[in-house]
Amino acid sequence: MYTVLPYRRPVCPELMADRFMREFCGMPARAPRPGFRVDVRREPEAFILEAELPGVKLDDITITVEDDVLTIAADVNTHKKEEHDGYVYSERRSGHVERRFSLEGIRQEGITAASADGVLTITLPKEQPEAAKEPRRIAINAAAPAIEAAAEE
Repeated sequence: MYTVLPYRRPVCPELMADRFMREFCGMPARAPRPGFRVDVRREPEAFILEAELPGVKLDDITITVEDDVLTIAADVNTHKKEEHDGYVYSERRSGHVERRFSLEGIRQEGITAASADGVLTITLPKEQPEAAKEPRRIAINAAAPAIEAAAEE
């Protein structure tokens, strides 16, 4: 079966699964997942992964494959400043975002990526299942086996 699933590395899963400990450490009971939006579409020959990274320069995006896990990471650093009729609007956004996906059933050497209009598109070609092997009939010889002939010598 072919799947593309997010890969999540647990960080102290026993400790952080406890609601009391999460609140004690200053984390909300349900922590928001930092990252970016991703859509995965299934095509006959591949999965198409589309990641929304508006305003992120291509040089700030890293795509790696290691231990059957695809990692998309980006360093976000944007500054937007507008001035209109006596008021100033200034907004900054910075940080590091990262998403990971399992590559089970993906032909890793065929992965390609492209970017347009703030959307990173990664093509993940599916591995072709091996054809079922036909049963093979083995002929039985009437001659004595070579093992018995060697033992008589």
